[in-house]
Amino acid sequence: MHFRFFQHLLNSLLIFSVFSTHANELQSCDHLSTNNIVDLDLTQLSSIPVFVSANQKATCTKQAAGIVSVITSEEILNMGARDLIDVLQLVPGFNFGVDISNVVGLGIRGIQAHEGKVAVFIDGINLNEHRFGTTQFGNHFPIEQIDRIEIIRGPGSIVHGNFAEMGVINIISKTAEQIDGAKVSANYGRFQDGEARKNIEWIAGKKWQDLELSFSGKRGIAHRSDQTYHDAAGNSFDMSDNNELDALTLNFDAKYKNLDVRLLLDDYSVDSRDGFGKTMSKPGRYLTNKFQTYAANINFQHAFSPAIKLDINGYFSRQNPWERTRKYLDDRAPLLRERVYVDYYKLNAKGTFASEAGNYLVLGSSISLDKFDLQKADLKQPLPTFSSYTVYTEGSYSLPWFNILAGVRFDAYNEYGTNFAPRIAITKDYGIFHFKALYSHAFRIPTGGNYQKNAEYNENPDTTEEISQVDPEHTRTTEIELGFHPTEYLDWTVNLFHIQSDDIILYTVDQDNIDFFINAKGQDTQGIETGLRYKGDSWGYLDLNYSYYQSIKNTAEKYQIQTAEGQIHKKLNVGFPSHKVTLNAHNNITSTLSLNQTLIFASDKYGYNGDTLTHHAPTWVYNIYLRQKNLFIKGFDVGLGVYDLFNEKSEYVQPYHGGHPALPGRTREAMLKLSYQY
Repeated sequence: MHFRFFQHLLNSLLIFSVFSTHANELQSCDHLSTNNIVDLDLTQLSSIPVFVSANQKATCTKQAAGIVSVITSEEILNMGARDLIDVLQLVPGFNFGVDISNVVGLGIRGIQAHEGKVAVFIDGINLNEHRFGTTQFGNHFPIEQIDRIEIIRGPGSIVHGNFAEMGVINIISKTAEQIDGAKVSANYGRFQDGEARKNIEWIAGKKWQDLELSFSGKRGIAHRSDQTYHDAAGNSFDMSDNNELDALTLNFDAKYKNLDVRLLLDDYSVDSRDGFGKTMSKPGRYLTNKFQTYAANINFQHAFSPAIKLDINGYFSRQNPWERTRKYLDDRAPLLRERVYVDYYKLNAKGTFASEAGNYLVLGSSISLDKFDLQKADLKQPLPTFSSYTVYTEGSYSLPWFNILAGVRFDAYNEYGTNFAPRIAITKDYGIFHFKALYSHAFRIPTGGNYQKNAEYNENPDTTEEISQVDPEHTRTTEIELGFHPTEYLDWTVNLFHIQSDDIILYTVDQDNIDFFINAKGQDTQGIETGLRYKGDSWGYLDLNYSYYQSIKNTAEKYQIQTAEGQIHKKLNVGFPSHKVTLNAHNNITSTLSLNQTLIFASDKYGYNGDTLTHHAPTWVYNIYLRQKNLFIKGFDVGLGVYDLFNEKSEYVQPYHGGHPALPGRTREAMLKLSYQY
């Protein structure tokens, strides 16, 4: 392990912790109760309780055992976010890239995280599809119902299991009590050369004594871009046609005392002509990929005493991910190319034992099943049922100088053996200072889709050798965070990270372009993330963030930047900029009129156009949004925004060597938004 990276910081941390014992304890977020979660003032953002530990007890961000970002509903509405891409682009270390077929995914800290390495939740329901583990971005998820987004920039496998190797995005909706009525919102946006989006969202909720009911949803259509796409063979098409992003989301929640039942439908489809690799689809046709999730989540909590409680959770989802249908521009009927259903079952139970001082011990166990139904696929044999059994424990204890948290998770899989993952965290909030020292193991277990691809390869009569199934991927992450909060208006944090990954699950093709998955030896990155936040009394707030990563080991050729002469840039991975700076400035012009500006800088990066290495220049994306609240009548808000004002025409670079040229992104867009709450 490269300990030099942390040597000077660890020395500073020792001096820092000794000095900090004299800081003012009265400002510590130890004194913030869970009742403060709802409608917190933005000046208290660093003390917002988050749920990142196994006990699911609210913990302040300054003490949480992870590198945590929290984005509130008010911030999302103030910036006029069109979708989650607008929100997550402001998070340090987060970048987006194209996978295939107009599908855009997320990378974290210079690592491709799209295929099952970042877990995305809406109200406890996992939105990763269980076939390959991906989550798709672009006009996908609703914005209006969000109360806050809790983001772990780092491993979350101990608590969240598979798909949380590099990060966790936890979207938390407003409760029925918070809504107490209904709200309807609509937006319409245009690029210079075509329609950008048209969406409608709604949310309604009410509480009657012990009963709470809420219902929210979204129906919308958008286009990825209005630019021209060029493939590696010189073919092109106008993206203002045949690249629609079609989204429908329905979210219902019923809560009675300690019983909570949530139902969710997520129906998202992506039209594309850009194809899988070097060349685009043939003229006169395009491909639709559908991603559909039906999910139910039932939670029950029973408190035996103030110190002892039992949580039982039952979860079911039925998904239809990557359903491929070829569609024609003439009168020919659509042609179904692939359809695979995935049924996921999970039962989880845990007991929490807590003291009045805030110390706790959690003991839990869960069992889960993934069942695959290959309705139309190249594989002739059925897939096995993938099962896992998990036991985990986590404990936290507060000492005068610091708090210590330790946890361990053990998983047994019917197809992939056993997995053991520990973590330890030392944290302390001294009021004007805080620090965190974190070490965690994380993992990515192969999915049924990985298994299917390799089984198809072995069945293919055109292949000459048999390949084995891939093994689990493992990661070890070390993180250190320091924070300084000299006043209630100013907050500064800096964190360092070092990530070591082994047996990387990697998509590849053979000499005949037949695809399958392999395990690459390893990939390590390290870097720094820092953020400065200032909040005025009434004028607004300002967030300035900087993130940097460098690759220190990369044995996966698909992630390397290389020409025929060899690797030319060993400090970078394909598709990701090493430097990123974001600025989010909000100004309250009057009590009801505000102006929000965001600026996002990303340094240069490399990608591939076919087999040709390409360089992509740095980009500066500037957005401006004007919001008028309570226009004419109470509850009626109007927003007008211009996005990418200087028309940088940013691109989504494929973060691995798959031959896919960079996918053109959004150009300058004007958007009008109307909402009414009553």
